[in-house]
Amino acid sequence: MKFTKTAVAVAIAGIAAAAPMIVSADTTLSGVVELTLQGSDVDATDEDPLAGDLRVGTGDVLFGIVAEHELNSGLTGYGSLRVDLDRLSNAGAVDIENGPGEDDDVTVGSVGTSDAVYAGIKGGFGDIRIGEIPLSVEYGQVANDIYDVGSEINGGLSYVGNFGPVGLIANYSPEPNSDAVGLGAKFALGGFSIGLGAEDRAEQQNIAGGISFAFAGASIAAHFWSKEEAEGGTNGDLESMSVKVGYGFGGVTADLTVSTLEDDGATDENAIRLDLGYALGGGTLLSSRITQFNNDNDDSAEFLEYRVMLAKSF
Repeated sequence: MKFTKTAVAVAIAGIAAAAPMIVSADTTLSGVVELTLQGSDVDATDEDPLAGDLRVGTGDVLFGIVAEHELNSGLTGYGSLRVDLDRLSNAGAVDIENGPGEDDDVTVGSVGTSDAVYAGIKGGFGDIRIGEIPLSVEYGQVANDIYDVGSEINGGLSYVGNFGPVGLIANYSPEPNSDAVGLGAKFALGGFSIGLGAEDRAEQQNIAGGISFAFAGASIAAHFWSKEEAEGGTNGDLESMSVKVGYGFGGVTADLTVSTLEDDGATDENAIRLDLGYALGGGTLLSSRITQFNNDNDDSAEFLEYRVMLAKSF
């Protein structure tokens, strides 16, 4: 759903003085509902006798508003807010577990949780943002996020600039927030792209580099990232490599991903994932996913998970 207002007169207490700066507005309300049939071969336990059983679950259930305003200066001011529901009902606070191999589990309160809250100004010089910001290190993570190089930063400042085939990013988050600073760059020409990103977060150093190529519906991407644990940390240094190949035609997509995660011996994991999707039209997508997780150091941590998902965006 999208609507546009022109010559907007904004007179909200505390910001009325900004009204003369606004000459036009473009506001987009959008959302998505993702419902899944999901399960795994995780063994049942006394604490969870139904572990792994087929169940109806959710992926993303959210709606958000993004507004852009053309300013008299020729720049554009914008803002975003989103409400994440991620559940099947309003029956109080719930814990959402999107499969044992997923990293987007969340606890949702009785109303919902805010996300993607940010505001910024952009123009020919680039894009400056405050709030939730893009990650510099993800400029090098191009194949997938099975083993994610970094979690989101909800309180920070960022600069993004695109100059022809070159893209640059810098971000900063104060110590009371995420205590992070990062830089990244990417180069894209035709179907070829290469990216590099680095981040220091609370004395943990993350670096990622990736390369991708797409042609005539086919694509291949590969990346490598490393995390150097902060002094006194307990998780150890980590390294991950991933390769993803895909092909799409006429609304049909297929992707195969192989990822590894290792350190000096305590961690030796890998995952193989197959994604299939079909765009039914009108913002409706039917997809399936099968992921096999392996652990060379712990056989009990090996499992297969699967899901079929119907998603509708609006």
